[in-house]
Amino acid sequence: MTLQQPMQDFDTYQELALRTASKESLVDQGTMLNAAALGLNGEAGEIADHVKKVMFHGHPLDNDTRDKIAKEIGDILWYCAMAARGIGVGLGDIATMNVEKLRKRYPAGFTTENSLNRPHG
Repeated sequence: MTLQQPMQDFDTYQELALRTASKESLVDQGTMLNAAALGLNGEAGEIADHVKKVMFHGHPLDNDTRDKIAKEIGDILWYCAMAARGIGVGLGDIATMNVEKLRKRYPAGFTTENSLNRPHG
């Protein structure tokens, strides 16, 4: 996989990615959320299928398979951008919220103890 300069800004990604959204999926916030939820599930299933083939069908986890999985992860990111737009929140804000949540949950990094005894939320 040949990469150009990695994108550093989630909000820029969100704007660029959603230029490719169909008009039908952008009708209103509910439609955006529905399209995103269905798309996320479909793409997660595609990743699971690749992993299943590696784990149980003897397929190698080689560069070709990694490339296929990376592309599916990109599709998931696209649907995350759609879902964020559907709730009126920037993808950058969501990324920041997630990091803050993880810092609270695992202040010194992940531990099994913190995972077993963490507060919910």
